[in-house]
Amino acid sequence: MLLFYLESYVNGAIIEIRRLSRARDKINKDIRGSLNFGRKKNFHITHLANDTHFYFICIDKVYKLLSSLSDELKDRDIKKLVTELKKTFGINIVRNHLEHIDKRCLEYLTSEDEKQGKRTQISDFGNFLGDYFSFGGEKFPSDIKSAAELKRIYIELLKILEEKYASKDPSFVWRQQSEARYKKIMQMLKKKGLLSF
Repeated sequence: MLLFYLESYVNGAIIEIRRLSRARDKINKDIRGSLNFGRKKNFHITHLANDTHFYFICIDKVYKLLSSLSDELKDRDIKKLVTELKKTFGINIVRNHLEHIDKRCLEYLTSEDEKQGKRTQISDFGNFLGDYFSFGGEKFPSDIKSAAELKRIYIELLKILEEKYASKDPSFVWRQQSEARYKKIMQMLKKKGLLSF
């Protein structure tokens, strides 16, 4: 189930990156095409902000599920992927900012700051700097390259799972061999004209 939901959130992040790219393109087009951009009512920036938030929620869920999978299997190679993901996205920081926006509005950067009544003026409440999202003066990747890195980590996870775990399961190996035989048979039948699709 961990892998099932992890894959779901990887796919969610990829969908969000496509939406972010479209929103950025529309905003750039609006800026180039209109001197009244700021006065014109459109929701491209709202879409960009909300899709960015959900993008980082997806990354955070991948991070948590990957961490749980690493702990469950006690696997160092998967733990390395967890570290790579955390380093690439700074996910704990950006997720905390976005999920606790109410506290940030009151100038609390952490729950500890809130307990102590320590307020810090925040001037950056989420800006879009090229392919990055910034909050509190820190930049977080939210572009196609970052999604490609997420995908690479996921593919690496699948390789680890197949090599270390699935390849040792006889029913998995049998299923793989059956699928390979089926593909060969279908290709031969198609080549001989016995299949029309």
